[in-house]
Amino acid sequence: MKPNPYRREKKALNAEMNVVPYIDVMLVLLVIFMVTAPMLITGVDVELPKEQTNTMSQSQLPVIVSLTDSGEIFISYEDNVDLPISEPELINTLFNLQAQSSDAGAQPLQVMINADQNNQYGAIMTLMASLQQAGIQKVGLLTGAPLPTPSS
Repeated sequence: MKPNPYRREKKALNAEMNVVPYIDVMLVLLVIFMVTAPMLITGVDVELPKEQTNTMSQSQLPVIVSLTDSGEIFISYEDNVDLPISEPELINTLFNLQAQSSDAGAQPLQVMINADQNNQYGAIMTLMASLQQAGIQKVGLLTGAPLPTPSS
């Protein structure tokens, strides 16, 4: 008998997963992300308004109070740089500076504490309590840049 040309041969079933379609989909997604990523970074070009602003005047600069590890207090404000001062004098000076800034209608007085890293926590807290007695509401702590770590 002659074999029928239209008959299918029975092959064994292939139970392996065909990954070719998944690879195709991944390549298409890769191309889409490569095309759209530069558009996300650039953003939208806008024309910003141009206005004249006041530069920070000397009275708006923060007052810097320095505390050494031996307990000495120094103050820097306006044209005075690192003046040695006692705690009661510090309170009076800051109270007067804050009164001057409020009379001029300027922003509240900002005080930055520049303390030695070897100071006791209690000494810094005592200084902050003195600033609170003077009516200072904005206090910041100055820090130095961190040292680079040695690579191993």
